[in-house]
Amino acid sequence: MSYFFESDSQTFDIDFEVVNVVRSFFPHMGLSLREGLSVMYRTLNDRMWYNIGNYALDTPFTIDMSEFVDEGEIYEILIYGPIISTLRKLQIILPDDSYAKIIKLIPEKNVVVVGGPTTYGIGCTTSANMFSNIIERKFDANVYHVAFDDKNYLRRVKEYYSTKNPPVADIGILELDYFSQNELAVEEDLVDVIRLMKQRCKQVVGWYSIPDGRMYKSIILNKTIQRLVKNGELEVLDLSYLYDDEHRDMCTYNVWFMNDSGNIFIYNEVKEVIRRLTQWNI
Repeated sequence: MSYFFESDSQTFDIDFEVVNVVRSFFPHMGLSLREGLSVMYRTLNDRMWYNIGNYALDTPFTIDMSEFVDEGEIYEILIYGPIISTLRKLQIILPDDSYAKIIKLIPEKNVVVVGGPTTYGIGCTTSANMFSNIIERKFDANVYHVAFDDKNYLRRVKEYYSTKNPPVADIGILELDYFSQNELAVEEDLVDVIRLMKQRCKQVVGWYSIPDGRMYKSIILNKTIQRLVKNGELEVLDLSYLYDDEHRDMCTYNVWFMNDSGNIFIYNEVKEVIRRLTQWNI
């Protein structure tokens, strides 16, 4: 979840509270991603987002913007919340004489990211490094997350699209196969998921990254998926090279999880397809 506001204050405080923290073994995830915040800024003259910091446990805390902007200069703040806990309170405290405004983005660009553990953010150190959040800020797009920390996530995605009111989007990004997923679940649910997404998305792009030892599970070998690709109903990105000898030490935490660098590679690959299909500029 992301939050935006703009201000001209040289300092402001952030007070937050999280509940329902998942207490499990997550050595590959940063503390701010689990139960804290990532904070970024940009100015009106420079539309690039820059990191301010990642924060957890100590709250409230003070942000000193004098290090980043001139006095009186208006800037925007982007705050990413945690992913395996619930942000119950988020309060921004500013001086009385400062300007502040909540930004309610109504972007023309709408993206839905759908998938399992990688899309969910498992493996990242901060939420700012999730490939879906990079898409959000680089494209100034409204990104909806339909992701589950479940190796058999396709069944849950199918249930969501069948029973809820899924978002309408210009483009859907689908994690095709977390390689430890039950093969029967893939065979039974993947085609239905793609069909349901096509009803709500103008374009659907699928991607997967599977180690050599599990390449027999490669979804592209599925005849139904191959037919969808040939008919132009689905684009597929094979990012399995992220597990090869050249990349895996940089892009993976272990054989199960992508790390921050892996998410950046995923973003860069997906970005080019988004730009080609939508003609969006960044």
